[in-house]
Amino acid sequence: MKLIIDTDPGTDDAVAILIALAYFSDEEILGITTVAGNVKVEIGTNNALRILEHADRNKIPVYEGEKAPLERELLTAEWVHGTDGLNFVPFPSPSKEKEKKDAVTFLKESLDNSDEKVTLCVLGPMTNIGKLLQKFPEISTKIEKIIFMGGGAGFGNHTPVAEFNILVDPEAANIVFKSGVELVMMGLDVTHQAISTKERLEKIISTNTETGKFLADLMGSLSDIDIVKEKFPNGTPVHDAFVTAYLVDNSLTSGEFVNVEVETKSDLTLGQTVVDINNISGRQKNVFWMNKVDDEKLFEIITETAKRIS
Repeated sequence: MKLIIDTDPGTDDAVAILIALAYFSDEEILGITTVAGNVKVEIGTNNALRILEHADRNKIPVYEGEKAPLERELLTAEWVHGTDGLNFVPFPSPSKEKEKKDAVTFLKESLDNSDEKVTLCVLGPMTNIGKLLQKFPEISTKIEKIIFMGGGAGFGNHTPVAEFNILVDPEAANIVFKSGVELVMMGLDVTHQAISTKERLEKIISTNTETGKFLADLMGSLSDIDIVKEKFPNGTPVHDAFVTAYLVDNSLTSGEFVNVEVETKSDLTLGQTVVDINNISGRQKNVFWMNKVDDEKLFEIITETAKRIS
């Protein structure tokens, strides 16, 4: 397997990246690309480097991507992830720098040069991937699949109907959804079913590793936000972790092959993923929409991550 992680780190992005580092080798992870989303891209790039430093995986290159959505002003989420993006969990300062190439150039060259198709793990807004497919639509044949965290069927977490990652750059998401690439959607439909309860965090901490403490702190930090606490009184979802955990074990989630379109015009429903669950529209099916999850399995994978990266 060959994979590239596209991310806007991000507390739950950090969990997802650590899972990938625990289970996949330097040869399998071709690189990490960063994009503006949860925080400005420069902060996200530094966070990716900090996570690699902690895991002693500095051979994996980091490429900085787009600073803003394709057609809109940037919307960020420091109110969730803190001004540093990791809610001040003390990952070390990086000893290496980002690569000189930009993310889209790296993506294009990596896909062209790979001897096998590459899986893209998209943890944030789809700006880098949308720009790649917009400029080089033929590159879609080099992509094995895109597994992404984003969207939801009929509800959102940043507006009543829009999930944050899709809302930040709906035009980029629209390009990806219409690309013909195999898409696996880890939306709010599954992420809201797996909650980082106190008992689960304590089990992760009981691994007695620094990574275990970091993982618990990353997930636990979101429980301190009033609006999150109101919706999830017993713990919070770990949205992005689903993407890389699914690569570890694809029995983690199940769902249906459906048509999903992205709303790009309406002020009221901008960024909504319109999931045609009942095949009413007759539009071509384009997304494996996940709606069921083995939540215990997710936290088993996270706990094992804490053991594998001491």
